[in-house]
Amino acid sequence: MKNLNIQDKSSGQIFLMSILVLSAVMASALFLMSIFIKDFRQSIETSESVKAFYAADAAMEWEIYNSLNDPDAVEPVMNNGTRFDSENNFDDVNQNIKTVGTSKKVNRGLEVNFSSTE
Repeated sequence: MKNLNIQDKSSGQIFLMSILVLSAVMASALFLMSIFIKDFRQSIETSESVKAFYAADAAMEWEIYNSLNDPDAVEPVMNNGTRFDSENNFDDVNQNIKTVGTSKKVNRGLEVNFSSTE
């Protein structure tokens, strides 16, 4: 009878130890996965950031061309899924151009200030 009682306690301890080991392995795996997902997301956002920057740059060039040469120039067309917003503020002293390029959820902006020194 005593042998059966000792056997039952031993198997309960083994079960508890295996649960603790599996919990530690799972916690380590989740920690490593969170680091890898963060790095993966950053690598995706880097390519989207470049697209958004170039969209803002194209919009800036278009706005500068409009303000200096041809106010009726055709707006650039973005074929890679990006878009842009632009804003002109011109008065007698200061001229500001702001553009924001967007690619998916990433925004990048440029701003140019012209001022006359009279």
